[in-house]
Amino acid sequence: MSKTYIHYGHSSFDRESFNHIKRHGLSTKPSGGLWGSPIKAKYGWKNWCQDNEFRECLEENSFRFKLDDNANILCINNVDDLNFLPQIKGDLVPLAWILLDFEELKRQYDAIEVNISNDYGLYWKLYGWDCDSILVMNSDVVVEI
Repeated sequence: MSKTYIHYGHSSFDRESFNHIKRHGLSTKPSGGLWGSPIKAKYGWKNWCQDNEFRECLEENSFRFKLDDNANILCINNVDDLNFLPQIKGDLVPLAWILLDFEELKRQYDAIEVNISNDYGLYWKLYGWDCDSILVMNSDVVVEI
């Protein structure tokens, strides 16, 4: 376990309330999972919220976590990384977006980390993934610290 992440909006991780990943219509993000940002992110959730006057990210309403050493993490660092991943295709999908097949990805990976600050093109291709973030799809790999 090396990288530390932070989740804002809850003061602790409730494994019992974890919602499993499901495709969410034509959204670039699925429903469910645990979302967080790396503590040392160049541009994390707290930065995005401040820049967009979205909400206040309070330490007392957050928790930090790591992933188990055996967690299988998909790291997306640039737009080209998306070309090799399972995608949802269709006439209704906006041409500028890529809809990842999260139900297929969760069979292969425990989490997906997207580093928007490495390639801002990811912001547009995965519109809605606004910052450097991680989506944990398997609650068993979460280690709260």
